[in-house]
Amino acid sequence: MSLAQRKVVVLAYPRYQELDFWYPVLRSREEGATVHIVGEATESILGYPVIPDTETVDPAQIALIVAPGVAAGERPLASAGQVALVSAVHAAGGLVAAVGNGAEVIDTALPDQNDRIIRADGTDDLAPFFGTIRSTLTQE
Repeated sequence: MSLAQRKVVVLAYPRYQELDFWYPVLRSREEGATVHIVGEATESILGYPVIPDTETVDPAQIALIVAPGVAAGERPLASAGQVALVSAVHAAGGLVAAVGNGAEVIDTALPDQNDRIIRADGTDDLAPFFGTIRSTLTQE
């Protein structure tokens, strides 16, 4: 099973945790998904840059949106537009996922919601996290 022909969004915001961000990006691309990076041009905890490839996406076309974690003890600095996009993708039937403290973005966008939301506690959980995403999306 693969994510071929699916559209995935990964949010970019300051001080993203490298593996929390790049693991979903690279695994989704590896499986044939079209991956969009949405947010501002920014740097990771270690100073690695990321440049978003689009400013707007159609939430109805997105199968998955991922909120990566940031440095431990910090809060993700997601924009109001990113929070609104999470909510819109979920409302359109898309899957929402978060790694580590990226869950704060999901909790802001979708308070008291658990349906179609997948969470990983942290970087050590990325492999099973992505497996759950893959199996959920390929069953739809």
